[in-house]
Amino acid sequence: MMKEHINFNTVAKSHKKLYKSGKTWMAATLMTVGLAGGAMLAGTTTANADEVTPVQSAGTIQANQQATDPELANAQSDAQKQQSTIDSANAQLKDQQNQLSEAQGQQGSAQQELDQAKQAQQAATQNDPAVKQAQADVNQAQQQVDNQQQVVNDAQTAVNNDSQNIQSATSAVSQASQAVDQARQTATDAINQAAAQQANEAQNKIDQLENQGKAQASQNLNNQINNVSGQVTDTQNDVNNTNSKISDLQGQVKDLQDQEKNTQTDPNIKTVPNGVIDYSKSLLENVSRNNLWAPADEQANNNGNIVEQNIYVTPDNNKGNFDGVNPNHGVNTSLSQYDPYYTTKFDGVNGQTGMTDSQKQELAILMMNQINHARMDRGLKPFTMSEQKYNQAQVRASQHSAQILSHDDNDIMTAFGRDQYECLAYIPFNGTTNMLSLLSDADSTLSNMLNADASSDWGHRENFLEDTGDLNYDAAFGFHLTDDGQYYVLTFDYDGPARNNTPNMMDRIAQYQAMGPITGDSHVVDNSAKINDLNNQITNLQNTLASQKSHLNDLQSQLQNLQAQKANVQFDLNQLTSDQQAEYNNAKDTLNTVNDWKQGQLSNLDSNSNVQGALNKLSSAKNNLESAKQTQSEDEAKLQQAKDGLASLNQVLATKQSALDNAEQKANASANQAVKDAQKKLDTINGKISDLQNAIATTKSTISNAQAQLDKDNQKIADIKNGQKPAKPDTGKDEGNKGTTTPTDPSKDDNKGSETTNPTNPAKPDDGKKDDNQGTTPVEPSKPSDGDKGNVTPTDPNKDDNKGSETTNPTTPTNPTTPAQPDTGNASISGQAGHKPATSGNGSEVSDNNATKPTIVLPTTGKESGSAVSDAQGQYINVVSKDSVASQGSQSGIQAPATPVTTNVSFGTKEGTMMTREEYKAQQAKLPQTSDSNNEKNIAIAGLGILAATTFTTMFGVAKKRHN
Repeated sequence: MMKEHINFNTVAKSHKKLYKSGKTWMAATLMTVGLAGGAMLAGTTTANADEVTPVQSAGTIQANQQATDPELANAQSDAQKQQSTIDSANAQLKDQQNQLSEAQGQQGSAQQELDQAKQAQQAATQNDPAVKQAQADVNQAQQQVDNQQQVVNDAQTAVNNDSQNIQSATSAVSQASQAVDQARQTATDAINQAAAQQANEAQNKIDQLENQGKAQASQNLNNQINNVSGQVTDTQNDVNNTNSKISDLQGQVKDLQDQEKNTQTDPNIKTVPNGVIDYSKSLLENVSRNNLWAPADEQANNNGNIVEQNIYVTPDNNKGNFDGVNPNHGVNTSLSQYDPYYTTKFDGVNGQTGMTDSQKQELAILMMNQINHARMDRGLKPFTMSEQKYNQAQVRASQHSAQILSHDDNDIMTAFGRDQYECLAYIPFNGTTNMLSLLSDADSTLSNMLNADASSDWGHRENFLEDTGDLNYDAAFGFHLTDDGQYYVLTFDYDGPARNNTPNMMDRIAQYQAMGPITGDSHVVDNSAKINDLNNQITNLQNTLASQKSHLNDLQSQLQNLQAQKANVQFDLNQLTSDQQAEYNNAKDTLNTVNDWKQGQLSNLDSNSNVQGALNKLSSAKNNLESAKQTQSEDEAKLQQAKDGLASLNQVLATKQSALDNAEQKANASANQAVKDAQKKLDTINGKISDLQNAIATTKSTISNAQAQLDKDNQKIADIKNGQKPAKPDTGKDEGNKGTTTPTDPSKDDNKGSETTNPTNPAKPDDGKKDDNQGTTPVEPSKPSDGDKGNVTPTDPNKDDNKGSETTNPTTPTNPTTPAQPDTGNASISGQAGHKPATSGNGSEVSDNNATKPTIVLPTTGKESGSAVSDAQGQYINVVSKDSVASQGSQSGIQAPATPVTTNVSFGTKEGTMMTREEYKAQQAKLPQTSDSNNEKNIAIAGLGILAATTFTTMFGVAKKRHN
């Protein structure tokens, strides 16, 4: 960033209001700040770091801009603080590295001293007579220990060998025991084998005859059970049919009675979309006569009717894919206008007994009508359904093989007299209310066989869609309610054209249509004759039902008894013929004789010669094992005795070794101390090297953090000068992470950690008021304290202490006059350069043109500028060497030093973020303090004097310039 040079004449003209009546106010203020800054220099310990050249120095603050832009003043202050931290840390790093190099040189020397001390220690030990004698005693004792150790080793070897012998003997016992077991097993197998053949033959004959007897008894019971079970089924069907008939007749009586209650309108007539329906007639008749069919074209939109006369069939080239279905073909039956269709009053179905015979015919016609329309859509001839074929289909549906969905050829031949094309399935029935609901369930079953038949290789689909050429094949649906009442067994059979002259049931649709539509005309209803006839039928059926139930109960009791007998069939000799009984008794006798012989042989198994030989070998092996264990016990006693002797000799050796150690200790006592001293010295140097390396790492980190923050501050300055202000300007108030405020007590700076001397009591301002934001009225500074604060009287201030700055001898300032109340206009002082001294025409002159004065940098306060920076981030002072300030001749100006060196400590940064004040203080506390010499303290004191002299010089210069 380029440093700016400001023309002093321009500044003086634009800011002359600042000096209109307060000749000495500014001088007094600068005097106070100078004293505080000098004290801070004297009390702050410098932290040095690697020489890292900062990317940019803090920029010059323009006087006219700073007065109106507190944001810029704060940014420049922050940048100068970061640059100060970098410069200070660079100097400290250089000092640390020098100390590290020096310590590393000392390390080699200390190591050499340690090696020499160890050599002297070894020589003193080797030449001592007492040590030599003690060593001879130790050697003799060691030899005795070694000899005894060999005795122990030999004894241990004997014990180890005993263990191996015992293991071998144990193995021999185990093998002999196994041989005994094997001999016994061999003898047992021979006995069993000898008896097994005869015993098995006898047992097989016994089992055979017993099974024959039980099988004959079970067969007799099965025949009886099947007979009675058939009677139970037939009687139960009779009871169900009678109940169904009674229920149907009672329903008809109630309907007739309901009709008589209203002689004006027929209560059976209900209005539905596109017409009416009559509850007294079947679903098929209502739909056929009033044309309440849904569209025959499955791709057409719905016409308001709900009874289908066709069924959707998926394409042959994409079977099972319903993408071609028209979603608008069906109607929303949940609408209230369709409620009359869904009631038991409309062709209702008995939930217990199922469909009547007429309802079965009706459902068969409705389903065949849908199949025929699907066939005609594909150009195939429709099926006929003769009454004979229909009746045969009902027989087929009632057969057991149909109920388990088995295509039994015998049953098919029994029902139809010839083989058939056949489809078998179930129609759900539980919960069905009327024929319309049952037709819907049947349609789902048909659709599955047509469109979801891949598991059957589409055989059902092919049967329904068989190409019969020019012939109309005779087909029929059969229905039978399962015993649990949950499903209807559905059969579909055909084998060719009709072979009889019975009527085609499919003609009923046309016959109904010929009868004309059903209307809802009013008429008077008299059903008394019908009701009487129905009641007579009900009475007769109820009598029949009572007789049927009684017979059913008898049959069920008989069936239960037969089933209990079958479940517990036991063998009885009487079940066999006389010849079989004699054969059975002979087999029993043979089996008993064989078992007795076998038991006697097994009881005397050890008398077998092979078993006896094995037992003798086992006894010998056990004796050998006991002998081996006795030998082991003796050898273990010898081993323990040898170990005890070894322990005693080891104690003697330890005593001799202790005497040797004492002799060596006496011989090299002085040499030992020399080794310890040398080692301690080396350890101290190594510790110092480690500390310095850690301190260097910390200092480098501090430089890196400060440099990162400096880059951000300089960028912020550039943005502000270019008119790019941040979104939220810094108000300068102390919020925990802002800069510090100017302390009200000039004798104490809590934010910097340095100590200043106590000033004398200031003169009272002429307005009698004190402004804490502007500091106290400056007076002549007192001598810095040289007590326990770490400050000393400055030595030659011109001495260069490798700090990169140069000071001059301060001149003694004169006492300033009491300042007038300051002007609160917009004037401010440049943040980079101070005033050059000039001759005053209205007061005393203090000027030293032969020496360049240090530059004082002061940010404006809220009282001076009236801006929002009254709580700025703190005062700072740049002490500039005399070579860095160029002489301006007679023209006074304000100029930024080439390389300002700041003595304040600015806030550091974390990686990529701003540190809070507390974080920065913690970091500065950890900064290694490797240089705190008296020379630095002396320079700090000298700086205090220079600042005081400069302050007074500047003060009189200001007093004179205010009239220019």
